[in-house]
Amino acid sequence: MKKVTTIAIIAGAVAAVPAYFLVRRLLQKKQLAQTPSVLNANLKANPQAILTQSSPAKNQSATELVDQNKLQTIISADLNPIKTDQAKKTYPGLIAPNGRTLYNFKDENNLIFCEETQLGKRLIQLENSINIRDIGGYTGIDGRKIKWRKVIRSEELAHLSDKDVAYFAALRLKHVFDFRNKSKSERQADRLPKTAEYHLLPIFSSADMELDHKDFTKPGAVDEFMRHIYKIQTEDRAQRFAEVLKYLTEPSEFPILYHCTNGKDRTGFMTYLILSLLGVKEDVILSDYTLTNLTFDESFNLLGNIMSEELGIENYHLWEFYGVKPAWLKISMDYVNNNFGNVESYLMEKTDLREKDFKKIRDNLLAK
Repeated sequence: MKKVTTIAIIAGAVAAVPAYFLVRRLLQKKQLAQTPSVLNANLKANPQAILTQSSPAKNQSATELVDQNKLQTIISADLNPIKTDQAKKTYPGLIAPNGRTLYNFKDENNLIFCEETQLGKRLIQLENSINIRDIGGYTGIDGRKIKWRKVIRSEELAHLSDKDVAYFAALRLKHVFDFRNKSKSERQADRLPKTAEYHLLPIFSSADMELDHKDFTKPGAVDEFMRHIYKIQTEDRAQRFAEVLKYLTEPSEFPILYHCTNGKDRTGFMTYLILSLLGVKEDVILSDYTLTNLTFDESFNLLGNIMSEELGIENYHLWEFYGVKPAWLKISMDYVNNNFGNVESYLMEKTDLREKDFKKIRDNLLAK
């Protein structure tokens, strides 16, 4: 029973571990330096450009302008570099001690950038977090761009610092949707600003995990498990994800944030649904999905070792829990496309959403 419980913790990406141990902002900036220059030249040359790009529109109210100025002050402070040692490579050359070749989550097939990646604006770098991103800026229907700072995808928020909470308060965050299960959300409760209303929307139950006979020392076991998870959330949990989409139909309910534990699988599927409804191309959606792999090393180097001790197996057996594979999200995409033709038809068949709702979502999130 203890083993099943421990594995269930892994499957939820180890919510009991403070997220701020996973990475430091300097490491994230080091990752930016490794991306194509077209994506980060402005960030490296002039960090203040982030603030300029995020400046409020002329038609915003004076109150909104004040809040945006507070927000810019917070972001500006986060841009100051922090000195830290380089994270060591646990397995140089991606070869495990037994000679097994480990999956490379950061090669060109698994960490995919595009012209609209815009890491300088997309990554929300806070003190005690690792994987929080804005889904704005992508091109949707009729060439219209998705508005920034309206929809945020995230890891769990239990370990936010006071300064991090102040960031979301200045943003006037309106709603937070939590895809974790009830017990985990209670053990590691989100820290939220007073502006935000909390919604618990569990996607998985313990019965979904089918963990009784899982042997994660077997090559391919983690990959098989993850494929099982994507199948369940796509085929059987559409209505849960639709509850988030309903809030996107009301212009007064933004900004919103949704998250699971590490902000990669349940959160990744939610992002796929939203971006698809807005007309973003699938190759761009896959690119956004893979940005989670920017933080793979930091996640594995801590969590892999902790779970190795818990399960009594070497940490490299758990390697694939800490990144995302494009093939996993393609399971969802293929199911939707092959059975329904598109996301709109999928949602109308599987949920109570209708075309009028999709139109409202597009009106609210796509710039004119």
